[in-house]
Amino acid sequence: MSEEVIIPSTAKWAIDLNWLKATGRSFSILARDTLCAKCRKKLKADSLEVKSTELLKTIQKCCSKSDNFITPGLPFQETIFRVILANGNKPITLAELGEALRQRPGIDVYRTSVIFLSRLMQDDVYYGIKCIPA
Repeated sequence: MSEEVIIPSTAKWAIDLNWLKATGRSFSILARDTLCAKCRKKLKADSLEVKSTELLKTIQKCCSKSDNFITPGLPFQETIFRVILANGNKPITLAELGEALRQRPGIDVYRTSVIFLSRLMQDDVYYGIKCIPA
């Protein structure tokens, strides 16, 4: 675990597409797994590299509305990733993220605290969720 940094409560978080690209990770591959069957087919996501903006718009407007978009069995960081996608990757505070998570069935309330989320998100090296400079 890396050294803990104190994050101001006003700090906002989002998926850093540039960080993903710089580390050789593909936002398209990460995001296409969240597409509903209808949108996956419509975008031909299994055979083409889909633009980030198109994926975000589609996920926010359609896929995130599905009951299967976030399920209790998902790994917690995947759940956070999907909440941020559902928000259109607009920067979000940890308090706002915690509130969005509490709206989901099957989420442990302890895991929605600002302290817990701060520690978890500081160590993310998979989904590219980063603190956005003010």
